[in-house]
Amino acid sequence: MSEILSDITVKLNVDQPSTPVNMGVLAIFTKGETPDVKSYYTLGDVQEDFAQNTDLLAVAQGYFAQKYHGEKLVVITYSESIAAATAAYYSEGWEFATVVGESAQEDVVTLANYLDGQSERFAVVGVPATTEFVTTKLDSFVDRFEGVKRVIVFASGKTEAKALFGAGALIGALGNEQVGSITWKFRQIGGVETTDLSVTNIKKLHTNKIFTYVEKSGIQQTSEGFTLSGEFIDALHGDDWIKATIETELQKLLSTSRKITFDAVGIAQIDATVTTVLNQATANGIILVNEETGSGKFQVRTVSRANTPQSDIAQRKYNGLSFNYTRSGAIHSVTVNGQINL
Repeated sequence: MSEILSDITVKLNVDQPSTPVNMGVLAIFTKGETPDVKSYYTLGDVQEDFAQNTDLLAVAQGYFAQKYHGEKLVVITYSESIAAATAAYYSEGWEFATVVGESAQEDVVTLANYLDGQSERFAVVGVPATTEFVTTKLDSFVDRFEGVKRVIVFASGKTEAKALFGAGALIGALGNEQVGSITWKFRQIGGVETTDLSVTNIKKLHTNKIFTYVEKSGIQQTSEGFTLSGEFIDALHGDDWIKATIETELQKLLSTSRKITFDAVGIAQIDATVTTVLNQATANGIILVNEETGSGKFQVRTVSRANTPQSDIAQRKYNGLSFNYTRSGAIHSVTVNGQINL
């Protein structure tokens, strides 16, 4: 696990019976001789450094082609282990990551497994939206990611270059939207061509939790918005936002206060900070609104000093705060029952 200098640990457990900065930033991992990380703010700067890396440029072109892309694009060069590179550069301010180059097919699986272990962020893969991929490559592709939760696979274009452009464009267009305000289905993406796959093949992609770019009622749009595990991207992205924002705000509270006393007053300050974040998450559309109260459907619980272990008090560690919330979800299809009266 990578090490980030912080005094806050937020653990999220998802009960599933069935703005911090950089929540839309994409990292591109590419093999090279010397390990390195660099942030880019324009496509021109990427082209200067990677003029011969056509795969990387395709992703960057898609990303920067979108009007509201993240504040930067991060390029991580690794010479050997992508897992080691991910750990080394985990704190560089990115939420989504993809891999380009000859070893991409193998290394993106390693990346995805690493992110799953962190229970945050997303691996992104672009694949061609072709009949050949659906009929001959789909099953083996999906098998490589068996059991991995946080992988986004977007099928677009008829070539590898256009598929890479599509992956970058998807994140550039949608990743930096206010988290919780959108679902990733029905969205428009600049420069991506709609697929001409048959309905049967599109349904096969959806069955395997891969989505594509289609035209419905004359409107170009993403056909779905889920990860390979079937979890919806906006739901997981919302979880990431809550976790990151609580970490940020609690760290800010500790760092800017003269002292947070280990008593009812100090514990109340921590409670209030987390409650404020969850209220904001409700306003953003991440957390469900309780119809009876009009407030977010969440709970924050604290343990008093009297019920805190003496060892924690002696070490000045407060482990007594917990919270839970209900995701807001989204409507992705509608069935209308009508009646004709004669």
